[in-house]
Amino acid sequence: MDLKSIINSPGMWIASSFMVIMVVVQSAIFMREAFRAADQMGISRKTCFTGMRAAAITSIGPAMGPVVILISLISILGAPTTWMRLNDIGAARTELLSATIGAQVIGVDIQSAAYNLKAFSYSLWSMALTDMGWIIVALILTPRMKQALDSLTKKTDKQWVTLVSAGAAMGLFSFLTGNQVVGVGKSGNILAAVAAAVTMLLIGLISDKYPRLQEISLGAAMVIGMFTAATFF
Repeated sequence: MDLKSIINSPGMWIASSFMVIMVVVQSAIFMREAFRAADQMGISRKTCFTGMRAAAITSIGPAMGPVVILISLISILGAPTTWMRLNDIGAARTELLSATIGAQVIGVDIQSAAYNLKAFSYSLWSMALTDMGWIIVALILTPRMKQALDSLTKKTDKQWVTLVSAGAAMGLFSFLTGNQVVGVGKSGNILAAVAAAVTMLLIGLISDKYPRLQEISLGAAMVIGMFTAATFF
């Protein structure tokens, strides 16, 4: 049996499905706990579903980015492994890099004819070990971050906590945008960022009159920015 038959075999689909099932179960548990917390804080179900709908719409734009890499991963690692990894982690570029590094450990190029079952197993181990770091850091630091937030809330005005959280979100998006604009030397990237910023500004100005627009603001800004850059460059 050749490599393609093995990596796309029913056994691989069954093995990969366990991780996907765990993700689904985790999502259901998180949603249940979120609804319970909403009830305790007096947040209505309508508001909860509005937030969920906004998140779902916003996720469409970022989800389109990994499509090209997704196709590459399927051709190299097979559909079951790709399905499992992107449902679990979702960082397509990281998975492709990890798989490449794993195969290079035994001197095999991931796109060459020499990529065999042994190299495939090394790729799997590389992807798993790469992600362990994120999981361990989140496991150790998340409880401490909650303690720090609770302590900050007790010692200071809650309004400051809200402002700090908003500032952290702004800093995150500014950092991600800046990496694609500053020092890159691509006018298309700058135009995309400007078009997206103008779109967000306009939606923010009219969101009081049309609240539903706020739900699609991030996704709309990303799409308009990409299409604007693609049109002129």
